[in-house]
Amino acid sequence: MLEIAPLEIGTKTLQVGVGFATHQDAIWAAVRATAMARAGLQGSSAEMVLLVTAGVPSQDTMPMIRSVLGPVGVAGGATAAILTHNGAVGSGALVVCLANGDGAVSGVAASSGRDLADAAQGAARLILAGWPFRMRYPRGLGLAFCRPGVGAPAESFLSTPAVYGASQGEPIVSAACLEAPYSTGLGYAEGFEAGSMPDRPALIQGTVEATRAAVKRLDGDAARLVLVVESDARHRALGSAAGDEWTAIKNEVDARVPCVGWLCQSVAAYGRGVRPADAHGSLVVVALGDAPRR
Repeated sequence: MLEIAPLEIGTKTLQVGVGFATHQDAIWAAVRATAMARAGLQGSSAEMVLLVTAGVPSQDTMPMIRSVLGPVGVAGGATAAILTHNGAVGSGALVVCLANGDGAVSGVAASSGRDLADAAQGAARLILAGWPFRMRYPRGLGLAFCRPGVGAPAESFLSTPAVYGASQGEPIVSAACLEAPYSTGLGYAEGFEAGSMPDRPALIQGTVEATRAAVKRLDGDAARLVLVVESDARHRALGSAAGDEWTAIKNEVDARVPCVGWLCQSVAAYGRGVRPADAHGSLVVVALGDAPRR
């Protein structure tokens, strides 16, 4: 079992709790990770939860998590491996809990549909309908998890077929959105041609630059959470150097900031400084920041 300590820097409007537990039983791991993440909220109630499992996926994790946190929205899915402070782990559960400050809204949804576009639009409508208000100029963070084989490769976020969330039909998309005056940053590391032998130091340098870009785009706010979403192909190409890449990422992030992530079949991002790209072996770094109350 591993535990990731919460960040404690002054008084913040956003609370982040992160927990990870490794175990072959996905339900046991999810419940244990949820308890750790809840402790990191320091008494605040979770308003949005991200759940990523590795190993044998299980849809039964949802009611178990809600038995710990209450009727909270949960989004996420299953993947080949979770990235923790000890590197890639092939069995276990990662839970990220967010507790919003004043003026923030969040929503999660899982939806089915004829195709990926239809399912994505359905998830967006469900999220927006459930929010009591929307800011005039939306800003924040959105994460979408997608079953493979239902869209273009860059849109297939996870490598195994499970996505988490409530849906009347078989869910294709699981999405979570946070809209608030929190600062967000994205960094993107380009991939390489399939079948080629990429230079490992160059891959690591690209990852470092992506991490720096994500943190820099917080515009001076302290990072509260850093998520790394890496393609399976990149991780395989790094081989024994994968640990060096993870060390390089952590060197760019304050040691008190939770830095976790997961592997996926393909990854894409859109936001400030990042445009959608379908690239074999790419990587995305997401940073979420918040300033102290004045």
